[in-house]
Amino acid sequence: MKKVVNLLFILSISVVFAQRTGVIVEEYGKVYRVENPGIEFEKDKQYKVIFDIYTDSPELDMDNPMLKKVARYIQIHAQKGVPPNNIKVTVLLHGVATKNVLTDKAYNKEFSIDNPNTELLRTLKNSGVHLFVPEDSLADGGYAVKDKSYNVKTTMSALAELEWHQTNGYKIVNFN
Repeated sequence: MKKVVNLLFILSISVVFAQRTGVIVEEYGKVYRVENPGIEFEKDKQYKVIFDIYTDSPELDMDNPMLKKVARYIQIHAQKGVPPNNIKVTVLLHGVATKNVLTDKAYNKEFSIDNPNTELLRTLKNSGVHLFVPEDSLADGGYAVKDKSYNVKTTMSALAELEWHQTNGYKIVNFN
């Protein structure tokens, strides 16, 4: 019996250590160590992506799971040794995801709760992610530019932003 308990204890410790928390994005983007990933990242190559996010969580008090995937993308590359300056990430929030960029004050006025994405947006920006919302998406949602988080920049339109990034070597990532 003692051997079984010891074995279970050792197994539980190895599961805990197999899970890794943030490498670059400390609070988000949980990744797991994969011993034989099937692909290897070139550490001296630049990885340039734009996340096209236009969906949202079904609950107003939950953060957008697509934003967590952005953090995870960064963590996966960092875990495999890609330096932060070789990970170029832009996020474009539009459609129903537009409300994710609102300040707590604006979100609270609209939905009677603080924006659950506020801290995640700040963390992503501080991790080097460029966050954009189209001004026409803000207008479509009935929001003013002054209602958006200072962590997010405005752009003309989703179409123009996606085209610009593609012509500048960025790949679109779309999990919506």
